[in-house]
Amino acid sequence: MVNYLLFVDGSDNSNRALQFIKNKLLNSNNKGDKITLMHFVHRIENSWLNPISDNLNKLSNIEEEQKSKDLEKNYIEKCKKSFPDEIQWRYISIIKENAEDVIEAIKEQNPDIVVVGTRGNGFLKKMFLGSFSEMVLKHSPYPVLIIP
Repeated sequence: MVNYLLFVDGSDNSNRALQFIKNKLLNSNNKGDKITLMHFVHRIENSWLNPISDNLNKLSNIEEEQKSKDLEKNYIEKCKKSFPDEIQWRYISIIKENAEDVIEAIKEQNPDIVVVGTRGNGFLKKMFLGSFSEMVLKHSPYPVLIIP
């Protein structure tokens, strides 16, 4: 039995990572394999000193929460269509404020393997890895598989 933890964000790379795991699970003879899809909601802290910035942060947080709900609905539909009943899956949405929150969430799930797609933002697509996938790779206490 393998317990996969897949980070999802709605990007093409994230969807390719889901497809990779789907193919792996559907072609596996291992009954009882599990997949947890995890999405982080980015929370912007409010500033007590600047009320204008505070209101913009509140609007950004509301928008981020709505995007997260839409993403969750989308992935739940994909999983219901993609996975047979014998494959256990679940979707988790977690608020994060920093890298430590991400690593703590990984530890709480205790996966056999962490799977993340590259996003590739920044300078030459962050030299082929996105900053999130790079951070997970460097700090995860579990094996990490990066899907381009």
